[in-house]
Amino acid sequence: MNTEATPGENAPRVSVVMGIAGVDVYLQAAIDSILNQTFKDFEFIIVVDEGDSSMGQQILALYPKENRIRILQSPSLGGLAHALNMGIGQARGEYIARMDGDDISLPDRLMEQVRFLDENKDVAVLGCRVPMIDSNSRKINREFPYYQTNKGIRRALPFRNPLMHPALMFRKSALLAVNGYKYGNSAEDYEMFIRMARNPDLKFHNLDKVLFTYRRHNLQATNLNRVKSNYYEKSGFLFTEFLRSSSWRYLGGILVMHPIVYRIRMFFRKQLRGNAD
Repeated sequence: MNTEATPGENAPRVSVVMGIAGVDVYLQAAIDSILNQTFKDFEFIIVVDEGDSSMGQQILALYPKENRIRILQSPSLGGLAHALNMGIGQARGEYIARMDGDDISLPDRLMEQVRFLDENKDVAVLGCRVPMIDSNSRKINREFPYYQTNKGIRRALPFRNPLMHPALMFRKSALLAVNGYKYGNSAEDYEMFIRMARNPDLKFHNLDKVLFTYRRHNLQATNLNRVKSNYYEKSGFLFTEFLRSSSWRYLGGILVMHPIVYRIRMFFRKQLRGNAD
């Protein structure tokens, strides 16, 4: 099992980091979508829950000749934040690309993101347009809300998470500057983006290109049934940011994200989509 980092002159440009708690029907397609990228200079770090010691072996058995895959084992109590921090700590690449085990990266994703970051040294976090697919990989009539510019993303942050986490590529230096993810939140990405936004020199951007598809299915940890518990966690760090910044926008975000307000918004959004059809 390949686990050790070997930094040096031959280090890859990109480290793709995925954290998984189990092997399901979507995992192989997600892994294949990374291995089939047109950009080849990457390593693929998959951090698995040590509670199931067979997971890493199952993955490696699917790809016996694939030397870009490295398997790490994360403590069961650590959760996704710990797994991602472990992957980042072991990453040798200048850029860190996130990936989840149930989504699909389109073939040119890494190439397009590397090209943009190479040409735009001020951008620290880069995403793209993200349509959604269902459990059978069929497109659904929904797209993750799109904010392109650093200004637009920062304005949206107090009210919602404007960045599709598994579609992002980061400068590793930017992740290290904020000490990575914090433990204990199911919205570990959103909390980290808010901390990143405290530094005006860390800029966000979303490419106006579809490079990733996000899968909605009933097995997800972020299933809509968990909206209420997620709200409690988000409210906590939004209120903390209000105390730090004295910006009333974060209190507005707490109101906008309330489950009742959320359901009302979803109802009217469906009505508008229905009228458009």
